[in-house]
This record gives sequence, structure tokens and C-alpha cells, in this order.
Amino acid sequence: MTHLTHSQISAAKDNDLDAVSAIIRETEALVQAKARQYAGSAEEHGNALAEDLAQVGRITVWQSIEKFDGDTPQAFMAYIDRALHNSLSEARRAETRPGVTPYAAADFEKALTLACGDPHEAERIATTDEMGDRKMSPDRAYSARLSWLGLEYLDRPVSCEDGEILTLAGKLERETGIPAELVTAADIASHRRTVIRDQVHRVLGLLSQRQRHVLKAGFGVAPVAQYQPGADDDELAADMGATRYQVQQARTKGSRRFSELYRAGALAW
Repeated sequence: MTHLTHSQISAAKDNDLDAVSAIIRETEALVQAKARQYAGSAEEHGNALAEDLAQVGRITVWQSIEKFDGDTPQAFMAYIDRALHNSLSEARRAETRPGVTPYAAADFEKALTLACGDPHEAERIATTDEMGDRKMSPDRAYSARLSWLGLEYLDRPVSCEDGEILTLAGKLERETGIPAELVTAADIASHRRTVIRDQVHRVLGLLSQRQRHVLKAGFGVAPVAQYQPGADDDELAADMGATRYQVQQARTKGSRRFSELYRAGALAW
């Protein structure tokens, strides 16, 4: 609901200062709300980003007055809402994703959505055909992930197995022996691969023998030979001394259980 009138909008387009001021006052609450929304939590980016985005929003409102060619105050507010979305999204990426182009940042955020929020999985997805014509090169996806994580990434708190809270750099120092101040992105990637490999084997060990065998068969994890899920189910069932139905049930239940256990472990890292 807006209190603006058609005459006020028309006058503002003619640079009437009173009308422009009325529009700025009317849209201030929307600008502030959008700025907080796009800044994220105070813990993540700080209040300074929200203030910066609010200033960008006010400028956007002022610039939008001249560009608006609609008929009603309601249409004007809808136009302002869209303009704020575009300008604040771009400004947020520029502030929080330094080092990559706005297009690369937007593409990585698409990959991040496909990866359910996991930035490392998003890096992999960004290089695959799932991205369509926005598929990235490995180097570009790597840069986009580092940019998305931000310079403060190593300072984020994480839980250790003994319950102690350390920074990610401190946790890596404890687990690898590399001094926290010397930890690099390559160290993070290398250690993460080790953690994932250990975690995969640990989670597989928590499944039933049949579930474990069927999941290993789907990827050819030694010592199990690889079988194509669905196409080779009869052959796999015969080799296991089971029925095709039992193989399919083991795959369905095992995959679901593996996902639950793996994600629970991933959150701890």
C-alpha cells in the first residue's frame, strides 16, 4: 500500500524537489528492508554492508523516477522493487565476491543452489553440463568459490570432534600440522579430499552389508566390480545371491541413509 499519488510521481519526473522528497520518504522503509535482506546476517557481513546497500538503494530510487513510464503509484512501487532487486544484487556481489566478474558470481550462485548450499560441490557442478551454456572452466569455478567464501573464510568457527570450537585455520593446524598463519587454499583443498575419503569409508561402514555392496557396485569401489544401476541389476543380484527387488531396495535405502550420515559429518567440517 502506497501513499504516493499520480501527481506526485509526475511532478518528481519534472524534478520537483518536494515530490522527489516525498518519494524518498515513502520508499525509505522498502530500501532499508531490502538492504538488510541482501546484506544477510550481521554475523556474516556486518551492519556496514547493510548501510552501504541502503545508500545504493536510495540512489536507485532517485534514478528510477526518471526511467519510470507507467501509469499508477502501484506500478511505480513495483518498478522500484524490481530496480532495487537488480541494483542491490549487483552491489552485494561486488562487495562480497571480489576478484570475479558479476556474471561469474551469479553463475556460481546458480551452482550453489544446485549444490544445496555446499560451495565445494558447487565448484564441481559449475564445471558440468548441469550449468548449460553457463558452464565454467575449472580455474574460473575455483576462483568463484574462493571469492564466494571470502577472505574471512579461515576465521569462521567450526566444531572439533572433542567439542572444542576453533577457527577453520586452527582446526586445519591441529589436523595437518600446518601453522594456521601459513594455511593456503591448496592446503584446504588437499585436506578436504582426505576428510571426504575417510568420511565416505566411515559412512559406508555404518550401512548394512547388502546396502554397502550395492552402493560400491554403482561406482566400482574396490574390491567390488562396477555395475550400471538398473541396467545390470539382474547380473548384480545373481552375483550377490539376491533378487533384483532386494538390490533395488538396498540401493534406495542405502543411498538415503548414506546421504543422511554423510551430510551430518560434512556439517562438522
